[in-house]
Amino acid sequence: MIKSPIIPTIALALLGMLAACSTPSEPVTLTDGSKGFRITCGGAYATTASCYEKAGHICGNKGYTVLHENSIAPPADANYFWNAAAFETTIKCNDR
Repeated sequence: MIKSPIIPTIALALLGMLAACSTPSEPVTLTDGSKGFRITCGGAYATTASCYEKAGHICGNKGYTVLHENSIAPPADANYFWNAAAFETTIKCNDR
């Protein structure tokens, strides 16, 4: 039986795309002492909507308020597919 290298290559490419779409978030302390979250979206297939979707998952039915938004350009020598521009937003979950 001949093994084809195409299947593992496709699987690795799909995993890479999923990793590029991931949306890491980290809790932060806001200037008023309350808790917020910094969410970063990046990669070839991520959009600002990915950040807002993650914010919705973090805050649930309470909703959230966007406190800060920032676009992050890739380094000049970056390979576009793997190091596309990123978007970062800081949110605070609403109290109700």
